Amino acid sequence: MYKVDVENKTLRRLKKTTFFNEKLKERYDIQEWVEKNPEIIEDGLIIIGKEVPLPSEIRIDLLAIDKKSNLVIIELKRDDSGRNMDWQAIKYASYVSNLSNSDIFRQYAEYLRTTEDEAETLIEKHIEAENFEDLNNNQRIILVSKDFHSDVVSAVLWLRDNGIEVSCVRFTPYIDEKGDLFIAPTKMIPLPEAEDYLIKKEKKQKEVRQKKSSSFSLEKSEYKDEHLKMEIVSSLNRKSDLIPRVIVFLEIIVEFDRKFGREELKIKLFEKGIGEDIGQAGRYLSNISQFLTKKSNPHFRQIISFDTGGEIGQVKTNYYVLNEYRSLLKEILNEVRTNSPVQ
Repeated sequence: MYKVDVENKTLRRLKKTTFFNEKLKERYDIQEWVEKNPEIIEDGLIIIGKEVPLPSEIRIDLLAIDKKSNLVIIELKRDDSGRNMDWQAIKYASYVSNLSNSDIFRQYAEYLRTTEDEAETLIEKHIEAENFEDLNNNQRIILVSKDFHSDVVSAVLWLRDNGIEVSCVRFTPYIDEKGDLFIAPTKMIPLPEAEDYLIKKEKKQKEVRQKKSSSFSLEKSEYKDEHLKMEIVSSLNRKSDLIPRVIVFLEIIVEFDRKFGREELKIKLFEKGIGEDIGQAGRYLSNISQFLTKKSNPHFRQIISFDTGGEIGQVKTNYYVLNEYRSLLKEILNEVRTNSPVQ
């Protein structure tokens, strides 16, 4: 790296150094830099936790959220990654994959020393609107070090080939003749020049794997009315926080012989007491949408039509109860309400 002297039209070569030689520490220096300036490793990150404790008493260096609603584990090393950096990060990712939305809001609230409602609002503003319903559906790992052991690089490439998104960012420290320190961040994996191609390729591979293992389905049952009623009643009698919201949703769309768009449904759900605000009502609607596209619920798809892109994770709208099932659904809802009132 060179320092430019514009006035004299000369270059001064900067001396490469190590964080050890400069008496800089992983936790008290590098971690602080990345926490305060996460754009040094990637644009579009907000830090939601530092030294996040896990049940095993180990800690995640930094936890972040990107614009696409992924949780991002940031693992830092000072001068050398060692052989196990990737394995540590994978353990952390497996843990955060189980965090619910409420867990995430609570974590961010503790980090900011604010309320969970405020933390939720800030996350919602940060994430691109169409991605909020996918909060923590995927996890990413960013490894940061001055040098990466060949074992780590090999493991990262293998993980990426198998659908786990891991990136490596190299921090190279330099000093000038005055002793001022400079940091050159370089994304090693994926290389910036090939990033778009690799992301598209990996996304396609992931979609193929998801289709094989996903619970998502648009297939409809073809039950006779008696069997259809039995299946729907059984589903609506399950013990779940989601079911009362599903019942309210069904009561809304069965009321009129027309399609209901997503935005209208968010408002109507909120008016019926579903969610503390429109935003939360929208997130509950996303949960209902996922419920309707589960493989185990073809009986709901038999009576309800909706528009979708046909793939998992795509937004659904224009919900409509088919005319031939409207009376049956009203009968079922009355029966469910009578036998098990929903608060």
